[in-house]
Amino acid sequence: MAHHLADGARRIRSRAFMLPRADGVALAEAFLVSAVVTVLMIRAYLQATGFPQVGGDGLHIAHVLWGGLLMLVGVLFLVLRLGRPALRVGVVLAGVGFGFFIDEIGKFVTSDVNYFFEPAVAMIYVVFVAIAIVLAVVKHRVRMDARSALANAMVLYDQAVNDPAAHDVRREVLRLLEGCDQADPLVPAMRAAVRAADTAADVEPSRWQQVRIRVLAAYDEMARTAWFPWVVLAIFVALATSSIVLAVPIFLERDGVSFAEWMQVVGTLVMAALVVVGIVTWRSSRARAYRWFERGILVDILVTEVFTFYDAPGAATIGVAVDIVLLITVRIAARHEALRDGAERVPDRLPLGL
Repeated sequence: MAHHLADGARRIRSRAFMLPRADGVALAEAFLVSAVVTVLMIRAYLQATGFPQVGGDGLHIAHVLWGGLLMLVGVLFLVLRLGRPALRVGVVLAGVGFGFFIDEIGKFVTSDVNYFFEPAVAMIYVVFVAIAIVLAVVKHRVRMDARSALANAMVLYDQAVNDPAAHDVRREVLRLLEGCDQADPLVPAMRAAVRAADTAADVEPSRWQQVRIRVLAAYDEMARTAWFPWVVLAIFVALATSSIVLAVPIFLERDGVSFAEWMQVVGTLVMAALVVVGIVTWRSSRARAYRWFERGILVDILVTEVFTFYDAPGAATIGVAVDIVLLITVRIAARHEALRDGAERVPDRLPLGL
């Protein structure tokens, strides 16, 4: 097995300098959402506390410095620790740090170092939208050929065989191996090791892994009940309906409506449209429906709440908190349902889980 792994690594290095990462866009989206939420929280906190300054006697410790520190910590997590948990923590910390940094853009584009420079809001928004557009383009252009699939499977292999709770990682490795060159001796060797890892009992799950297993087992049990889909649909039907009801009066009024209010209306209507598509898709595929719900929530975070903050920071803060809870819930549910949908296509007997 070690010989096959070393040979596979040499072949991958010799044929390409950089290969696409299977979960790269999802990680970048986590970075973006962390940055947006950070900007909103900073502005809400500063306004609620009267814009305090950290320092004194001629010193002012700007929060851009905290941003640099958090980005440094995030990078250290990425380079010093192995595994997906460390990768996710590093990405989120880097996103929070970037949020601290970009929030002070007004100071760096004005001669009087003006944090309250009004166009700074639009500049921050343009940066976030540009990142979101780049991620959307990259997401549609990522193609996993046999070499890329093998490289990604090798990256995930360690966690797949050593983490008792990483059932989703094992499924992903098996899915990636299906797209590899089946004549490669490394492919059957990795497949056998990953399948065997699911029944191995020599590694005791950590406390966090045990919590993950229990939570996802509880979700799986709820998902089998008759009432679960109706509760999910009711939540998102209520979300879409309330969004439309709040947006339509502003849209019809038109006179005296500010640019920020128009952007709130646009974001709300786009979010509602995406949620409606998800509701329509629900009966054919819950996994696809959750993806549409997720897109709607991201639009609400990246567009609607950004502009709502400047009119009603309290309401925006509550809205972001609700969106974060919904986003985490929907992402867990979407991945769980995707694994359920793909169970018949992946030839293994692994239990479902994240």
